Amino acid sequence: MLAAVALLISAWSMYFNPNGMCTLAFFGLLFPAILLINIIFFLFWIFARFKYAAFSFIAILLSFPAMKNYFAFASASEEKTKAIRVMSYNVRNFDLYNWKQGATTMKKIMVLLKEQDPDIMCLQEFFNADTGRFQTIKKLLEQNGYKYYEFEKTVERDHYGAWGVATFSHYPILNTGSLRFHNSKLNSSLFTDISIDSTVVRVYNVHLQSVYLSSGDYEYIEHVTADQDVQLKPTQQILSKLKSAFQSRAVQSVELKKQIGDSPYPVLVCGDFNDTPSSFCYETLSRNLNDAFLCASSGIGPTYSGVLSPFRIDYILTDKKFSVVAYKSICEKLSDHYPVTCSITLPKKK
Repeated sequence: MLAAVALLISAWSMYFNPNGMCTLAFFGLLFPAILLINIIFFLFWIFARFKYAAFSFIAILLSFPAMKNYFAFASASEEKTKAIRVMSYNVRNFDLYNWKQGATTMKKIMVLLKEQDPDIMCLQEFFNADTGRFQTIKKLLEQNGYKYYEFEKTVERDHYGAWGVATFSHYPILNTGSLRFHNSKLNSSLFTDISIDSTVVRVYNVHLQSVYLSSGDYEYIEHVTADQDVQLKPTQQILSKLKSAFQSRAVQSVELKKQIGDSPYPVLVCGDFNDTPSSFCYETLSRNLNDAFLCASSGIGPTYSGVLSPFRIDYILTDKKFSVVAYKSICEKLSDHYPVTCSITLPKKK
């Protein structure tokens, strides 16, 4: 019964703002694990004492609103007309700080981007330098043949480089703007109005609040996962960081949703939400939009390659006027995120 109640709380937590009831957000984060526990209970009680299986069965049934966001059962369609290929990828500064302990990581990312060659490419945690081997804008323009791009700088250091989000396009960019979140200096949203065959589409490139777990935090999580040796102080520190991130993203997603609602054009929302499909953030931003993964893929579609995988925290959301004909998560561990791509077709002109 406790497991069933926990499942209901985790499944419906996405409808509650973490700034009012933050404890629910932790239940939402654990939704897949709590769901699995209830499935095990359900199977056990079927054979042990059938009538008790009803508790888990009803809880699983009522958790459908969250389940439908996690699991896709669609398949790609044939591209009968010209499709626009879109990519979203948190490139983790092209391994500027050598997290992957290999100088070739940036080159491998560049090769991947060349191979995929999306028409519209949204990159988060983007880094560019004016000189040296991290002249990433210059390299992308030259190797991928992009004619148009916008770079929203959140941090800039003289004679070193700049960080932020960047959008590249083979189609003309008519207008651009940004939303700088007042509760974060490092996170932002960039929009570009792109003209695609006489149709103007507003593309949002989004990077919402990170948790900012340290290397020590990740080591502790891996240790707990392996040995189950839980310590009070590091656990409290991690929970505090998660709580702060939940609350910051809630504010950011509400601000961004308002701007999206005011768009004069159909929209594409691409980016690193840093939150799961059972979160308030996802529920807010995906409302009245299609999730490309759910439209044209199957399975769970993990996008995070770190210690907390297989979470899906990177998304491409599309206006309901568009048709999603293909979706793919590319499981290449070059960043702590996987790139996600989709192909869409625009509505036919009357």
